[in-house]
Amino acid sequence: MYKMIAALSFLAITSATMTGCNEKEGSKENAAATKTTYTASDKCAVDTIAGKTGASIYVPRSVVQFNGWAIDTVNQSAPKEIKLRLNGYKGDPVAFKDHTVIDRPDVAKAFNNQKFLKSGFSFNADLSSLEPGGYSISFEIPGENSSLLCQSKVLLVIE
Repeated sequence: MYKMIAALSFLAITSATMTGCNEKEGSKENAAATKTTYTASDKCAVDTIAGKTGASIYVPRSVVQFNGWAIDTVNQSAPKEIKLRLNGYKGDPVAFKDHTVIDRPDVAKAFNNQKFLKSGFSFNADLSSLEPGGYSISFEIPGENSSLLCQSKVLLVIE
């Protein structure tokens, strides 16, 4: 029963992510910005969350480390900027911007492009203010008037 609820939560969250790509209304970021066009990408992955791997990862409400990689497919390079977005059942994404760039020679080799060497990231995200439940994970790579949005295949469950 619990797995069914988790699966339904994941589907609902994914649907909400695809339809609700804008940040919260009234944020300083949106007030000054023009309309942003989002383009889907599949060139990203979450390797570990809090040192764990899997399709569904359970974590406590605390500071949690997210490690992985993402590629800017528009510019065919490592992203200059990237945001970790968590989207819960209410549909309002929570974004984390501060990250550490990690060298990923494996990604550069896999795609045969040395520009992807700095495509790795590590986010330390404070989840203590988020409600318990399931969250989809996506990565936003902002551009000038458009952003890439890459949906992870991992479901985060905050306990």
